[in-house]
Amino acid sequence: MDVVSIVIPTLNRPQPLRRAVESALAQARPADLDIEILVVDNSADGNARAVVDAFPAISGLPVRYVAAPAPGVANARNAGVSAATGRWIAFLDDDQEASPGWLAAHVATARTTGADAVFGPAEARAEDGRAMGPFGPYFSRAIDRPDAADITDLSAYVGTNNSMFDRIRCLSDDPPFDTSLNEFGGEDSLLLKRLVIAGRRFAWSAEGGVVEWVPPRRLNWAYVRKRKFLSGQIRSFVPHMLKPTRWGTIALWMAVGAAQAVAAGAMAAALAPIDRTRSAKALATAFGGLGKILWMPRFRSAMYGSGLVS
Repeated sequence: MDVVSIVIPTLNRPQPLRRAVESALAQARPADLDIEILVVDNSADGNARAVVDAFPAISGLPVRYVAAPAPGVANARNAGVSAATGRWIAFLDDDQEASPGWLAAHVATARTTGADAVFGPAEARAEDGRAMGPFGPYFSRAIDRPDAADITDLSAYVGTNNSMFDRIRCLSDDPPFDTSLNEFGGEDSLLLKRLVIAGRRFAWSAEGGVVEWVPPRRLNWAYVRKRKFLSGQIRSFVPHMLKPTRWGTIALWMAVGAAQAVAAGAMAAALAPIDRTRSAKALATAFGGLGKILWMPRFRSAMYGSGLVS
């Protein structure tokens, strides 16, 4: 019987974590599948243990607590991989809520396609019930391809949130996630690029959806610009971290970034007096372009670890 380990990294978010764990416990399980749930606590004081202890074993499905007090997103993911026992490892963020058929859909896609990893959609919703408005696309993931389609070519546009990996073929390096990116993020993008180079294949699990719950403090253009700037940086610094370094790819992304910064920046300025929303969107694009240019370590801002939450 196959086993799937659901790994939920968390940092100082007890209420969202409780919702994520509840959704993991509510998964519809095929008869030939076992599930284990691991909560990886990246806090210094172990505050997620109380949440885990509040869940008794339900139908033989205990929730395991894994302490990973050294701050950093890569540290948390690596601790989850190390503690997991399953053939597959599924990642669910602590601010996500999985649909009841989420895991079954991922497993079905993996079995049907033989893919090494599968990824599913994320629908953004605001924690306080407000409409997402123009912010929705920045926190959602939707790929316009049919269920079980190959998306290896889109590896740069997915991440470990709402994903499932074949442990042996994808996560056997020790550690699989680069800890030098603990505070900045991009550790999942680097892993995926390395897997593509190694010949691994990715598939789209269209029915394996989650809700991405967005706190009010993120629903502003300042946060979106910071997020876009980091995404731009990741595009350029990932090929720099590969061996050998892909200098041609870096030059291409920097050229693309320069064009985006100039064109989108000019559009943002032109639209500012007449359409503030479209101007803000254009400015976010310009920040993404700037990130592709200013990808060096001295321009990176910490978004994870040491008490920070992205």
